[in-house]
Amino acid sequence: MKKLHTIIFVLLILSICACKRQSIADPITGEGVIITVIKEYGKSVDWLAEGNLVVTARPLYDEYYDVIIFSMDNPEGEAWLTHKVAGVPQKHNGNPAWHPSGEYIVFTAENPDVLDTYDAVSKPGRGVNCNLWLAKADGSDFWQLTEIETAYMNAGGVLHPQFSHDGNILFWTERIADNPDSYWGHWVIRVATFGDDGIEPPHLTDVQTYDPADQPGFYESHAFSPDDQSILFTGNLKEGQHEVGMDLYTLDLQTETLTRLTTSMDDWDEHAHWSPDGERIVWMSSTDLDVQWPEDMGPLDWRFYLFTELWIMAADGTHHDVVYRPSPWSSTGPTTPRLASTVTLRPGPSGRPSASLGRTVTVLVGGLAVTRSRSPSPSRSRACTDAGVSPAA
Repeated sequence: MKKLHTIIFVLLILSICACKRQSIADPITGEGVIITVIKEYGKSVDWLAEGNLVVTARPLYDEYYDVIIFSMDNPEGEAWLTHKVAGVPQKHNGNPAWHPSGEYIVFTAENPDVLDTYDAVSKPGRGVNCNLWLAKADGSDFWQLTEIETAYMNAGGVLHPQFSHDGNILFWTERIADNPDSYWGHWVIRVATFGDDGIEPPHLTDVQTYDPADQPGFYESHAFSPDDQSILFTGNLKEGQHEVGMDLYTLDLQTETLTRLTTSMDDWDEHAHWSPDGERIVWMSSTDLDVQWPEDMGPLDWRFYLFTELWIMAADGTHHDVVYRPSPWSSTGPTTPRLASTVTLRPGPSGRPSASLGRTVTVLVGGLAVTRSRSPSPSRSRACTDAGVSPAA
């Protein structure tokens, strides 16, 4: 019997038609896979196996993102974690991730004093003028973990915090200054000890900074390796490399050995995660899509040109293959982009994924969370119906 790799796939595909139920052939195994819609929105999804709980973010009754929690057993039941909570910033809240105990959720929060005209660069996934916050998963308490003051020159910010599997370390990337050669700014990698002794409020200590690039540029944090010895991230580390050509890397936290996993200067490679057994890495990439980047792009113009698909590779960076191709692409832009991104299954306190999830993969299409479960053959699935996908931010 072939070994199954339990991975959650999360696709953010903008302004396309999706199906309530469809079937495709798995490009790795060749087996049939059924795709079923779970939810019609979502961004920056993390799944806690213990309890089968998902945390994500979406705008609720205004244009600002908020963190929500729901159970995969009852996707319609939602808990709003940050919406209209006293003491919590009420602008963009997102990039949530579970603490492996299930007790806490870490997320990014836009500073409340940011001018509304600058909100666009503070959305989840952009992170300018944002801080790290921690919440009790039941919403009973909140703590600010970092102290980045609002600024419009040399603005700071944070992106995609990730806990180690033992819950003792937090990893994120942080904007520290403007960059005269790029709108995106100068970012670094931060790794800190997470403290929760029951006496002091939860806090971060022993903050370490890594900046292994050949040039000031962009980093985005993705995941810890299953043994927590290495971190996985993306960035434009090579001299002359633009952010839209970012590559994937691992960094050994003990030896500081840097390993480059993708090697193109023009393809967008991002949102990578290890499978729980550490044998494979899934990520989103524009490889082979021939995206035509304009020579002079504004800070957010990439949105009108970028197309991506899900790819999978061996953990050492070999054997690259497309794992999910949502629809035929056209990169003649500018147009509404279609994006794909990934997130891995979060093991619970037991240290391993729930056995009941062993044959399931979750996908988010057009803001739609869908479950991929193995089927005897693609021809046996039901016909698709239009899901009425609306454009996502």
